Amino acid sequence: MILRSVQCLLLLHEEGAREMSINLRDRRRQQTAKDIQLAALRLSLSLGYPAVTTDSIAVEAGISPRTFFNYYPNKQAAVLGEPPSLDCDCAAWIVTSTAPLRSDLARLLGSMLEQKQLDRQIVRMIEQIWDSAPELMTIFRNSMDNIALAIGRLLEARLGPGRQQEAMLVAELATHALSNAVRAWAADETMRVADIPPLIERQMAEVGRLVI
Repeated sequence: MILRSVQCLLLLHEEGAREMSINLRDRRRQQTAKDIQLAALRLSLSLGYPAVTTDSIAVEAGISPRTFFNYYPNKQAAVLGEPPSLDCDCAAWIVTSTAPLRSDLARLLGSMLEQKQLDRQIVRMIEQIWDSAPELMTIFRNSMDNIALAIGRLLEARLGPGRQQEAMLVAELATHALSNAVRAWAADETMRVADIPPLIERQMAEVGRLVI
């Protein structure tokens, strides 16, 4: 019995050590990706976005070009960073929830932001580059469209058959509210990331009042 207990404790210790090792690797990868993004943003602001290359970003970040491409496929992706994504399996709760829809959407988008780990400095730097790099806005909007599509499918399942168009309209409204709320957060030092979901909900409620 004692031997069995010791074996169980050793197994738990090994599993915990493996999990810590994986988490450490993930954190290191996230930090390297962020360092590369900051290097791309600094160069874009100092040299002008058109003059920036993947090689110059690698030099600025202190990495090899090969390492750069392990993280980003091109300079556009490096400037924008890892796009936000929605795990539909983890978001499936919204299909059966009975809470107000706008509250659920704000909660859903808020949980996505927690995984993204927003950085106010990075958001501000990206906003400074928009005007000189219109293709970045296109890429960003495409990533938002992908999120809206995923949300739309969840909402279609929640709203029932024949509501696909309404589901997509609501999903697109939610992602636009998300973009507006993140920009408001970036501009206001007093706002916390936790303040973004309530702002999303208020924006959607206000739009609802306007169209009624």
